[in-house]
Amino acid sequence: MSRFIQPKSTPAISEEERMLRDTNAGKLLFTQYREKNCVLLLRNDKLIAASFPEGSKIGAVYLAKVKNVVKNINAYFVEIQNGEICFLPFKEATHPFVLNRKYDGRLLEGDELPVQLVRDAQKTKQASVTAHISLSNDFFALVFGTDHVGYSSNLNKSQKTVLKNILTEENILRGESLSQDYFSVNTAYSLPTIGMIVRTDAAKFLDETLNLSVSESFHELLEEFQLLLRDAVYHSCFSCLRKSKDMISFMLDHFVSSDEYNEMITDNEPLYADLQSFCNHFLPEKKVHLYKDNFISLNKLYQLDSKLQTAFQERVWLKSGGYLVIQPTEALTVIDVNSGKYEAKRKAEEEYILKLNREAAEEIAIQLRLRNLSGIIIVDFINMESETSRLDIIRYMKLLIGKDKVQTVVVDMTPLGLMEITRKKITKPLYEQFHSDI
Repeated sequence: MSRFIQPKSTPAISEEERMLRDTNAGKLLFTQYREKNCVLLLRNDKLIAASFPEGSKIGAVYLAKVKNVVKNINAYFVEIQNGEICFLPFKEATHPFVLNRKYDGRLLEGDELPVQLVRDAQKTKQASVTAHISLSNDFFALVFGTDHVGYSSNLNKSQKTVLKNILTEENILRGESLSQDYFSVNTAYSLPTIGMIVRTDAAKFLDETLNLSVSESFHELLEEFQLLLRDAVYHSCFSCLRKSKDMISFMLDHFVSSDEYNEMITDNEPLYADLQSFCNHFLPEKKVHLYKDNFISLNKLYQLDSKLQTAFQERVWLKSGGYLVIQPTEALTVIDVNSGKYEAKRKAEEEYILKLNREAAEEIAIQLRLRNLSGIIIVDFINMESETSRLDIIRYMKLLIGKDKVQTVVVDMTPLGLMEITRKKITKPLYEQFHSDI
């Protein structure tokens, strides 16, 4: 006699919980994973980017002193504070603001100048700095070492023309440059030239429904820049003239784009207040949610364990049955594309190889960003006979990495399918961030 088995019931979930679990529009999580602070970007239930912030100094400005001039490596070594020595390439010091003497085109041992930290110290490498100091807000950036006014490449020709006219009407521009009167400081030594970059978000000034003032936004940044110049003149050597950004600002500047998520979520109550304050001021269109649930943690709700462990594994599976093997080394990172189970399903025809390589390119673009891989990356795609197919992969990869906020460049691809990519190093790879104190 058969026994009736009651079917297992699925617990009903509320509309609020359903919306919370839905990551299609993007969710930015601020939480802890194994007792370490982390910031995670989820889209379509996939981990797109992750970071374990650890007090970066990037963006901080110091009044430094040149300790050594090393011509054979085209660099200076400068001290920023308490014996901390940083690397300053010659090309990043072509327009320094020298404060202890009249600048004559040379930077010498003992010279004092403001520098900005652009890369944290990593392993045996010292932090890197630049004398081309820049400050920015959502709409503009002011930069030492150029008198040019540039426009973001994401602005189209029409937007650039209209914005230029607005900036001229507001007396911000003098022809193609800024007025040096803006930057007068009480010093016997002349300032380097100062230029401006009009950022992508400046297009919002063209939206009449938004209550934004071009002049107010520019002069807010100008006042901050003028204060930095005055501090540089009147402070002593090794002073910190400007601290690095707080974790929230740093993550949103270097980690994600605002169009990648619609909501920030945290289970940290003090951080929730900071996120609310930040969004009220800078991102009023974003929702901020404080997650509280005694039964299901934020970790379990979004299955963060499995998602993060995948980010540390050498092998990454593709939906088609192919897979990537990612192997970082001291000199470069090698990524091998394998057909795996895909080969058993399809004949090795060009169209199927191209399809697999395109799928691999999509995953590679995600993994570069997720794992924060940098330096030289060599990708061994499955060999394609057709030059047309190779060009298609190059174009597709360029399109995919264009979404990365870290400067990433596709250099070239050999006839054997080896693609060289370079990605700027700013912070440590994800694996090193997570294991730094474990």
